[in-house]
Amino acid sequence: MFALPYKKLVSSPQISKTTTYIVEKQSQNMSALFKESANRIELHYFFSDNSHSMNAHIRNKCEGNLLGILKEISSVLNARVQIETEALTEGGLKERFVLLGKSDYLKSLVTSVFHYVLPLEVDIEKTVNEENKEETKQRIENLRKELREQERDSDAKLDKENIATLFRNNLKIIKLKSNFYRQLNGCEKVTKFSVQLVDAKGEYTGKVNTINRKRFDTYMLIADTLKPELDEKAVIEIVSPVLKTGNYKWKGIYLQTGKIINFSMKDIDFKNEVVSQSMAFKNGTRIECSLESTRKMTELGEISITGYSVLVVSKKLDDQVVTEMPKVRTVPKKKEPELKQLDLFGSLF
Repeated sequence: MFALPYKKLVSSPQISKTTTYIVEKQSQNMSALFKESANRIELHYFFSDNSHSMNAHIRNKCEGNLLGILKEISSVLNARVQIETEALTEGGLKERFVLLGKSDYLKSLVTSVFHYVLPLEVDIEKTVNEENKEETKQRIENLRKELREQERDSDAKLDKENIATLFRNNLKIIKLKSNFYRQLNGCEKVTKFSVQLVDAKGEYTGKVNTINRKRFDTYMLIADTLKPELDEKAVIEIVSPVLKTGNYKWKGIYLQTGKIINFSMKDIDFKNEVVSQSMAFKNGTRIECSLESTRKMTELGEISITGYSVLVVSKKLDDQVVTEMPKVRTVPKKKEPELKQLDLFGSLF
């Protein structure tokens, strides 16, 4: 997912085993929490002094990211819940999120997932390499179907491993979690942070998850650049070709999405034929090509496309006339600094 993501979590076989153990243990804890009934989440900030207050700007930003995580969880689960806050209590600084909604089961599920993901150390390399939008979409559809069946029949079972995978590898949650721990790390007196579930009676349920300060930086993204996305069968209707030499952007309609895009033409052979006027264009001319989309994460965890590049043109289409391009095309090699920048894990700590 990320070109330059976390500080490296796995640097030796022993650490790898430890990380695997953490993931497996967290998955087991999550399964156990389904047996609990909770509609509150208690957040506890521990301080190095005896105070019960913290920088308001930092706490508000931390709260915003946590609410963003809850919103994403609710969205995936298709759970209609409102979130309120209860009065703060002492002991460092404590606050509670209260989930309101018609379904007690969904409220409990949302809190359980939140309790699960917040302290979870992610195997980021596996997450990046296995990113699959279609598979994720299908997983979400399956989960929502199972939840509807649960509402009709309490004996219906959920695929807990599917739930764990969905939220463990959720890009938006990973980004918001990174923001949260980065903000929290900026408050020097915070020594640790914990999250615990509370039931409707106000009693603690399940185990407390505690994250010590020394672990905060293991959750922080080093950069927000995502692995480029490649569509090898992209079809673009040309709106404005570039008929002169230079690094000018072409304009076209990316038919798979219907969006008008500006893109760089990296197929040098095709570009030269256009410039030499050997390649004619008319209204409705399309190209079939390999289209690379560069992406990054916004501060809110949304995926933003930052640019498009046509790497290789395979066909030119005019009405019913299809012109096949030569199979061997010349694509300029990326300069060494660019290769290093796009190397998924070459610059990890």
